[in-house]
Amino acid sequence: MNSYPLVSASEAFGLLSTGGSLAAIDVRSEGEYEKAHLIHTVNMPILSDAHRHDVGLAYKTQGSETAKALGHELVSGNYKEAMIRRWCEAIDRHPEAPALLFCWRGGLRSRIAQDWIYQNGRRVLRVEGGYKALRHEALKMLDNPAPFVVLSGMTGSGKTRLLHRLLNIVDLEALAHHRGSAFGAHFGTVQPQQATFENSLAQALYRMTPNAVLEDESPNIGRCHVPDDFYARMAAAPMARIEMPVRERALAIYREYIQMPLAGGTQTEALEQRFSMNIERIRNKLGGLECDTIKKRLARAFAADAIHEDSQELHLDWIERLLSIYYDKQYLYSLALKSRKTLFRGDWEGCLDFLQRLQHES
Repeated sequence: MNSYPLVSASEAFGLLSTGGSLAAIDVRSEGEYEKAHLIHTVNMPILSDAHRHDVGLAYKTQGSETAKALGHELVSGNYKEAMIRRWCEAIDRHPEAPALLFCWRGGLRSRIAQDWIYQNGRRVLRVEGGYKALRHEALKMLDNPAPFVVLSGMTGSGKTRLLHRLLNIVDLEALAHHRGSAFGAHFGTVQPQQATFENSLAQALYRMTPNAVLEDESPNIGRCHVPDDFYARMAAAPMARIEMPVRERALAIYREYIQMPLAGGTQTEALEQRFSMNIERIRNKLGGLECDTIKKRLARAFAADAIHEDSQELHLDWIERLLSIYYDKQYLYSLALKSRKTLFRGDWEGCLDFLQRLQHES
């Protein structure tokens, strides 16, 4: 097999983290990719999950030579031609950018794929060490990020909205595909696997410059867990804190979580069921009587929605109660556990102005 050019995992990780306009072909199987991958990569397996199962079985029962022969047989003929065509098309979509290729360890699968691509007149760089080495680069990035500021505030204070008015940010909730609370799951989306979430966070941190802003989060964002060492850094990072009355926060939650989904076509019954189930999940923390009270008020508000009556005040009633009794207490308890220097404390506009000036000066 010919010797074709390599690219270090460190350089490849940088290209994947700062680019996006490049062909980065991950030739691992679908199952491997689903379990853990990096953003800005595309999965075009040289061996499918079924192929890998058959080759693995042959290796165990008949040895490596038989397994290799079976692997070549499985990816021959029309299958091979179609696969090479897809790889070349992906490379051709980004003619000005370097093309990357890798498998699990940068071994046989990616070497074979690179050989076939070169035979078809395209250039591609094989990542030295494969996905495993890229994962190592991601973990190094998580251990050594640039200094950052945490944006804090009680639930409903508009932290995410403020975050996206800034240029230098890392949006943990966007990376996790979840808005962070018991009510944070996005309709129609699936959260990434843990390793993929960590990789995405590392890639975002790679782009980050000093005085980047991250939104304050719990250790778990839905099913995604913020790595322990990185979360410890967040707990000690300097903070800018939004302060907003509970009624204003309830109104913001009503607009984002209820008014907008209903206007966008979400069925009233489905939305009510979702919120009712989420409240039920925190029954033990709310207490049975309080949980039942909030669910009754929620049902009354959605009943008004169902018959197209004005329901805003009814929704604000249960949302404000939930904030005061549960979320605000959780926030204050969590805040007391963290040793943070407070850089700013004030209203939403004041906080935005402070962080914009901080980033402009850095």
